[in-house]
Amino acid sequence: MSSPAVAEAPSRHAEAEWATRVELAALYRVMHLYGMTDIANQEVGARVRGEPDCFLIHPYGLLFEEVRASDLVKVSLDGVVIDGPGIWAGSGRESFVARAGERWVSDGGVNLGTWIFGTRPDCGFFIHAHCEDVMAVSATEGGLRPVSQAYIYLREHIAYLGYDFAEDDEYAALFREAIAGHDIVVSHHHGYYALGRSAAEAFFRAFYLCQACSVQVKAAATAAGAGEHLREMDPQRVAMIEDQMRASAHYHYDGSTEWATLLRKLDRTCPDYRT
Repeated sequence: MSSPAVAEAPSRHAEAEWATRVELAALYRVMHLYGMTDIANQEVGARVRGEPDCFLIHPYGLLFEEVRASDLVKVSLDGVVIDGPGIWAGSGRESFVARAGERWVSDGGVNLGTWIFGTRPDCGFFIHAHCEDVMAVSATEGGLRPVSQAYIYLREHIAYLGYDFAEDDEYAALFREAIAGHDIVVSHHHGYYALGRSAAEAFFRAFYLCQACSVQVKAAATAAGAGEHLREMDPQRVAMIEDQMRASAHYHYDGSTEWATLLRKLDRTCPDYRT
């Protein structure tokens, strides 16, 4: 089998930027591959390598399965769109049909990029998604509970934040505070934000957060149907297993092992993400 064609970096993009574009496009496609999308909503972003004050997000209205490296829009940390027509602010006056082929971005996506990359210089990628099981768990008083393996290696990364549709200065301050010391933020009744140094790490955290919440939702329903309580792991056992995980030389918990396999799958099934 011949290798898929890989587009070279267009002359208007530096090599480091193009590498970021390809990695981010892959992340969009992987999100679609595992059913972690919400039609054309949600947001995934990346800091441009070599340009720490710039980030990339997708044009609003594109399905994740459509996103290619060349489609992504570059934005500054000041919220200025560098290589697209502008920001769609949801006024309802814009016609997406008339703008076919143009690359507009949502104001919410720009806000996330400026808040996350402006607060966390160590962050290279972020995912914001509306997983139903995460929303279900976020609507409970106890949040994520120790009923799965994934809980153990995610628990110290997680913070919770109240949901507010109006992204004003007060909300921005609360959001920045939450992500300053946590790599995952669960927004009550809304969804989640997963941060990582790489696309692999951000996806690993997002995937296993969804898994942990899915297990909890199913376990709670099963227990309720049987008239039982959830069987939670005790804190001492959780701490012991967490120490064993961290000491293991076989598992990395940053997605690096899994990411290589995911890229191979993309290259077999939809290599156009690289174009």
